Amino acid sequence: MEKRIAPAAGVLALCALLTVLAPASWAQAVGGAEKARPVAGDPGVSSMVVMDQPEFTVLRDYAEPGATRRMHSHDAVKWIVFTLVTGKLVLTFEGEAPIEVEPGQVLHFKGTARHTFKNVASVTATIVEVFGKTQREWEGGGSEHPCGHEAGEPVVSRSPEALPAA
Repeated sequence: MEKRIAPAAGVLALCALLTVLAPASWAQAVGGAEKARPVAGDPGVSSMVVMDQPEFTVLRDYAEPGATRRMHSHDAVKWIVFTLVTGKLVLTFEGEAPIEVEPGQVLHFKGTARHTFKNVASVTATIVEVFGKTQREWEGGGSEHPCGHEAGEPVVSRSPEALPAA
Protein backbone atom coordinates (compact mmCIF):
# COMPACT_ATOMS: atom_id res chain seq x y z
CA MET A 1 0.00 0.00 0.00
CA GLU A 2 1.44 3.35 -1.05
CA LYS A 3 1.57 6.09 1.58
CA ARG A 4 0.49 9.53 0.41
CA ILE A 5 2.02 12.65 1.95
CA ALA A 6 -0.59 15.17 3.04
CA PRO A 7 -0.66 18.43 1.03
CA ALA A 8 -0.06 20.34 4.25
CA ALA A 9 3.29 18.59 4.72
CA GLY A 10 4.33 19.70 1.24
CA VAL A 11 3.35 23.27 2.02
CA LEU A 12 5.40 23.19 5.22
CA ALA A 13 8.38 21.87 3.25
CA LEU A 14 7.97 24.74 0.73
CA CYS A 15 7.87 27.30 3.55
CA ALA A 16 10.94 25.75 5.20
CA LEU A 17 12.82 25.96 1.90
CA LEU A 18 11.80 29.61 1.46
CA THR A 19 13.05 30.33 4.98
CA VAL A 20 16.45 28.72 4.34
CA LEU A 21 16.84 30.61 1.09
CA ALA A 22 16.00 33.98 2.70
CA PRO A 23 19.01 35.19 4.70
CA ALA A 24 18.25 37.73 7.41
CA SER A 25 20.81 40.09 5.90
CA TRP A 26 18.55 40.97 2.96
CA ALA A 27 17.67 44.62 3.45
CA GLN A 28 15.07 45.11 0.76
CA ALA A 29 11.83 43.64 -0.51
CA VAL A 30 12.27 40.42 -2.44
CA GLY A 31 11.20 40.04 -6.07
CA GLY A 32 8.13 41.48 -7.68
CA ALA A 33 7.09 44.25 -5.29
CA GLU A 34 6.28 46.44 -8.29
CA LYS A 35 3.65 43.86 -9.41
CA ALA A 36 1.87 43.79 -6.05
CA ARG A 37 -1.44 45.60 -5.64
CA PRO A 38 -2.18 47.91 -2.70
CA VAL A 39 -4.35 46.42 0.04
CA ALA A 40 -7.42 48.67 0.32
CA GLY A 41 -7.54 50.51 3.62
CA ASP A 42 -3.93 49.67 4.57
CA PRO A 43 -1.53 52.35 3.24
CA GLY A 44 1.95 50.97 2.56
CA VAL A 45 0.76 47.34 2.38
CA SER A 46 0.53 45.48 -0.94
CA SER A 47 -0.04 41.88 -2.00
CA MET A 48 0.23 39.59 -5.02
CA VAL A 49 -0.82 36.03 -5.82
CA VAL A 50 2.28 33.95 -6.54
CA MET A 51 0.54 30.59 -7.04
CA ASP A 52 -3.08 29.46 -6.95
CA GLN A 53 -3.67 25.71 -6.74
CA PRO A 54 -6.84 23.77 -5.86
CA GLU A 55 -5.57 22.96 -2.35
CA PHE A 56 -3.69 26.17 -1.50
CA THR A 57 -2.84 29.74 -2.56
CA VAL A 58 0.54 31.42 -2.06
CA LEU A 59 0.65 35.19 -1.59
CA ARG A 60 3.61 37.52 -1.32
CA ASP A 61 2.89 40.59 0.77
CA TYR A 62 4.93 43.75 1.27
CA ALA A 63 4.74 46.25 4.13
CA GLU A 64 6.70 49.48 3.91
CA PRO A 65 8.53 50.67 7.05
CA GLY A 66 5.94 51.72 9.63
CA ALA A 67 3.00 50.27 7.63
CA THR A 68 0.23 48.48 9.52
CA ARG A 69 -2.16 45.81 8.24
CA ARG A 70 -5.45 46.41 10.00
CA MET A 71 -7.11 43.70 12.15
CA HIS A 72 -8.50 41.04 9.82
CA SER A 73 -9.00 37.31 9.30
CA HIS A 74 -9.17 34.98 6.33
CA ASP A 75 -12.43 33.17 6.97
CA ALA A 76 -12.49 31.51 3.56
CA VAL A 77 -9.35 29.47 4.33
CA LYS A 78 -8.71 26.64 6.79
CA TRP A 79 -5.14 27.47 7.82
CA ILE A 80 -2.29 29.89 7.10
CA VAL A 81 1.47 29.40 7.08
CA PHE A 82 3.01 32.87 7.54
CA THR A 83 6.74 33.33 6.76
CA LEU A 84 8.60 36.60 7.23
CA VAL A 85 11.38 36.93 4.66
CA THR A 86 12.59 40.51 5.25
CA GLY A 87 11.83 43.27 7.75
CA LYS A 88 10.65 42.88 11.32
CA LEU A 89 7.01 42.69 12.37
CA VAL A 90 4.98 43.01 15.50
CA LEU A 91 2.11 40.56 14.96
CA THR A 92 -0.91 40.68 17.26
CA PHE A 93 -3.77 38.20 17.46
CA GLU A 94 -6.99 39.62 18.87
CA GLY A 95 -6.98 39.33 22.66
CA GLU A 96 -3.32 38.17 22.78
CA ALA A 97 0.00 39.84 23.57
CA PRO A 98 1.99 41.10 20.54
CA ILE A 99 4.62 38.76 19.05
CA GLU A 100 7.86 40.03 17.50
CA VAL A 101 8.53 38.24 14.22
CA GLU A 102 12.06 38.15 12.78
CA PRO A 103 13.13 37.19 9.24
CA GLY A 104 13.04 33.43 8.80
CA GLN A 105 10.31 32.82 11.37
CA VAL A 106 7.39 30.64 10.28
CA LEU A 107 4.01 30.75 12.01
CA HIS A 108 0.95 28.54 11.48
CA PHE A 109 -2.56 29.55 12.50
CA LYS A 110 -6.23 29.14 11.63
CA GLY A 111 -7.60 31.30 8.83
CA THR A 112 -10.30 32.58 11.17
CA ALA A 113 -7.73 33.98 13.65
CA ARG A 114 -8.14 37.78 13.73
CA HIS A 115 -4.73 39.40 13.48
CA THR A 116 -2.87 42.59 12.63
CA PHE A 117 0.78 43.39 12.02
CA LYS A 118 3.09 46.38 11.82
CA ASN A 119 6.48 46.58 10.11
CA VAL A 120 8.80 48.00 12.78
CA ALA A 121 11.95 47.73 10.61
CA SER A 122 13.56 50.46 8.53
CA VAL A 123 13.25 48.26 5.42
CA THR A 124 10.26 46.90 3.52
CA ALA A 125 8.93 43.66 5.01
CA THR A 126 8.36 40.75 2.65
CA ILE A 127 5.91 38.10 3.82
CA VAL A 128 5.03 34.80 2.16
CA GLU A 129 1.60 33.46 3.14
CA VAL A 130 0.27 30.04 2.19
CA PHE A 131 -3.51 29.67 2.55
CA GLY A 132 -4.92 26.14 2.87
CA LYS A 133 -8.28 26.03 1.14
CA THR A 134 -11.35 24.22 2.39
CA GLN A 135 -12.78 21.19 0.60
CA ARG A 136 -15.60 23.41 -0.70
CA GLU A 137 -13.05 25.63 -2.42
CA TRP A 138 -11.26 22.59 -3.92
CA GLU A 139 -14.54 21.63 -5.54
CA GLY A 140 -15.01 25.07 -7.06
CA GLY A 141 -17.52 26.45 -4.59
CA GLY A 142 -15.17 28.80 -2.78
CA SER A 143 -14.87 32.53 -2.61
CA GLU A 144 -13.20 34.61 -5.32
CA HIS A 145 -10.10 35.19 -3.16
CA PRO A 146 -8.87 33.70 0.12
CA CYS A 147 -9.34 36.93 2.09
CA GLY A 148 -11.29 36.98 5.30
CA HIS A 149 -13.95 39.00 6.96
CA GLU A 150 -14.18 38.63 10.74
CA ALA A 151 -14.29 36.18 13.68
CA GLY A 152 -12.16 33.33 14.93
CA GLU A 153 -9.78 32.33 17.70
CA PRO A 154 -5.99 32.44 17.24
CA VAL A 155 -3.97 29.23 17.20
CA VAL A 156 -0.27 29.93 16.66
CA SER A 157 2.28 27.16 16.19
CA ARG A 158 5.73 26.58 14.81
CA SER A 159 5.45 22.81 14.56
CA PRO A 160 4.15 20.60 11.74
CA GLU A 161 2.11 18.60 14.27
CA ALA A 162 -0.26 21.57 14.55
CA LEU A 163 -1.36 21.33 10.92
CA PRO A 164 -4.85 19.95 10.36
CA ALA A 165 -5.04 16.36 9.21
CA ALA A 166 -5.45 15.98 5.46
